[in-house]
Amino acid sequence: MTLVALRGPVVTDYEVWPEGTVLFGDGAVADVDREGTLAEDADEVYEYPDALILPGFVDLQVNGAFGVDVASEPTRLAELSRALLSTGTTAYLPTVISSPEALYEEALPAIGRDTGGSDGGAEVLGVHLEGPFLNLQKRGAHAAAHVVPPDPALLARLLDLGPVRMVTLAPELRGAVDLIDQAAGRGAVVSAGHSDARFELAYGAFDGRVGGVTHLFNASSPMHHREPGLPGAAFAHPRVSCGIIADGHHVHPEMVGLAFRMLGPDRLHLVTDAIAAAGAPAGEYRLATRTVYSNGGVPKLGSGAIAGSVLTMEEAFRNILAFTGCTIPEAARMASTSPARLLGEGRRKGRLVPGYDADVTVLAPDLSVEAVWRGGRLAYSRARA
Repeated sequence: MTLVALRGPVVTDYEVWPEGTVLFGDGAVADVDREGTLAEDADEVYEYPDALILPGFVDLQVNGAFGVDVASEPTRLAELSRALLSTGTTAYLPTVISSPEALYEEALPAIGRDTGGSDGGAEVLGVHLEGPFLNLQKRGAHAAAHVVPPDPALLARLLDLGPVRMVTLAPELRGAVDLIDQAAGRGAVVSAGHSDARFELAYGAFDGRVGGVTHLFNASSPMHHREPGLPGAAFAHPRVSCGIIADGHHVHPEMVGLAFRMLGPDRLHLVTDAIAAAGAPAGEYRLATRTVYSNGGVPKLGSGAIAGSVLTMEEAFRNILAFTGCTIPEAARMASTSPARLLGEGRRKGRLVPGYDADVTVLAPDLSVEAVWRGGRLAYSRARA
């Protein structure tokens, strides 16, 4: 077994070890120390004295990026997985928004064939079904024609088509409780989103089998002092974990800061909700069945409705530090540890501790991605790129 050591400032759960070492072999973290002495046992040593060595980023909502749309171009998923490494993302959920059944029948099996990312790209952890069981009034960029009432038979077909790991639905819809139990019973995380749920109903759903909130504040019932809505229920509940798009456009930076103060780094996680326009020039792109226009800022439909983002996890990491004043370890937990835990991957992803996957993101002093290790192998290096 070849032992590889990364030496430099290591970001642990609660602190940064300025002269630490991460040692791995056979694709897993073998040991971590704060003095740097583990490097003496390594066959290969990589020095990052001025960088930050963090657990690889985990993104639970990726519609596409770098010109690739997950839903309409699932055969290009390996290309997307490789490209995402440059943003620090080492694991992710390809996301399919509300679509006609024929599109699901093509996309979900194709995503399933790429689960794992054996080609050296970011690991595909499964599928995030965002819809189609959403509140029509909160559909956002989802086509009205493809938003449908809760249908257990349809959900069963979708769950059979591919490795669905997360389902976003509106818990207030008639029949949603049955779908929640059905999805959770099949091992999927159920997340409330595109929902107009009132506080009491949302809180009750979190008491049940709804474990997450999809893009907190966006396409949701508003938070009002007399009716706190879905966001207020998420703040009040002790267990639910919320994704947030920290690009400064989807959610005002001060509201991102409020969410951090209310939820903390263990119940707030970063997502990009990126579409094919992320990391690509301005222009016209696909989002499942929709045409989206990007000018380098917030992508929108022809109607003006916001349609995903062009955010990357690298940018989200920098933004959460600026918006909240959190520490580097807290930002790392929001980018890695918390999303991995929500998805049920918390015993192998999102931390630099022995036994965990050797997925590492190395950030330069300006917090740009310098290098990425996936499964113990150097998968991306800015110097080589």
